[in-house]
Amino acid sequence: MRLACFSLALTGFSLVSTLGFAEPLGSHQPHIEASLGARVSKVGSAGYDPFASSDELVQLSLGVGATALRFDNLSLAAVGFWDYGGHSGLARGESTELTTQRLTIGPELRYHVIPELYAFVHALPAFAYTVTSLNDDVAQATRYARHWSYGVDGAVGAGYEFFGRRSGESIQPRLWVIAEGGYGYLGSTHLQLKPDANSGAPERTAAIDLGSLSLAGPYLRISAAVSF
Repeated sequence: MRLACFSLALTGFSLVSTLGFAEPLGSHQPHIEASLGARVSKVGSAGYDPFASSDELVQLSLGVGATALRFDNLSLAAVGFWDYGGHSGLARGESTELTTQRLTIGPELRYHVIPELYAFVHALPAFAYTVTSLNDDVAQATRYARHWSYGVDGAVGAGYEFFGRRSGESIQPRLWVIAEGGYGYLGSTHLQLKPDANSGAPERTAAIDLGSLSLAGPYLRISAAVSF
């Protein structure tokens, strides 16, 4: 009986060693991290058509994160992202432009499969500020619509450490590539574009109605990150 227990323990130790958990994860679990990447969303709203010839919206993505709780290979981090981008197009023969900033912040649950690879899931509250414009040659003015919208980003993904000391005791920086995919929901708004008050356009210039716009849709984010 004792021999069987010893054999089982030895097998378990061998398995742990194979998976890379013979020593604590240490700094393989990012304490603080910063990332730079790109977010590509697919926007299906008809209100996006006046500003783009396709459904894709590409944004620069900056991220920060910090591990709040750790338990073996499971950890809980606080993360935040700022995404900025836009598109231009034509509507009614006039040039148009859309720019949007999106801020998401909240908890992220991580599980290290091996020290150099972790999977994660998160649901982050989202806040977006969008500016749309139309260059009206007839009225000799640029018309604008500005609005806030709110929602949530839900995603799953993985991070892989491609540079860093094998020992978790090392405090030197580690480099990661991180990919995630999910769905970003945002509420819709009605686009009533009109000149700014100080634009010099006639005061009674009628607003141009471009319908409702929602930037909700599936997305993919790929980033490079450094952690300490």
